Amino acid sequence: MAGCPRLIALSEQLRGKTFDLTKDFYTCGRASNRDVYLNDPTISSHHCDFILRGNSYFICDRNSTNGTRVNNVPVVEQELQNSDILQVGGVELLFDCDDKSVTTVIRTQTGINLGQGDLDVSTVTRMKNFSPFAKDEKKEKQSQKFVLIVVSLLVVLILALLGWLIYIVKNAQNPSSSPQPERPAATAPVKPAPVKHVK
Repeated sequence: MAGCPRLIALSEQLRGKTFDLTKDFYTCGRASNRDVYLNDPTISSHHCDFILRGNSYFICDRNSTNGTRVNNVPVVEQELQNSDILQVGGVELLFDCDDKSVTTVIRTQTGINLGQGDLDVSTVTRMKNFSPFAKDEKKEKQSQKFVLIVVSLLVVLILALLGWLIYIVKNAQNPSSSPQPERPAATAPVKPAPVKHVK
């Protein structure tokens, strides 16, 4: 491999930032302690590694949330060639090793024409997991259904309680409408029979 290989950020928020690859091993991710630190919410804290094997660097994805691509093709591990376009999460990087004889990038594949300096076109795919707070539509619909059922049950319960209270209040105001306990019939006082005296 001729020259010192390096990574050049192409994405707007990091454009122009470079990382010289002089060691055998580099970690890459959103965590600030990574060798290649890319502060972007689409990148996992430990997204991938760059490993020197022989004369070539390899990129190895580390089970990242949004994946790693080389020339717009998803990869788990891939040997890098001069001018490869790497997509780490939603950030694009150019792998430059000054070896102009070997180039694998096809300009129409990446949508980036480095010769004309037109870096506004991006091949970054839309990330579903852009943020740890991203919404899951299926879970959201289930939550809405559950809330609807709970609210419906509460409304039915409130109406039942309201009906019961109205019944109690009505009966308290109209005691004649409620059945009265039967009283025993009043009996006339019994007069004692006259006592006859025998002479």
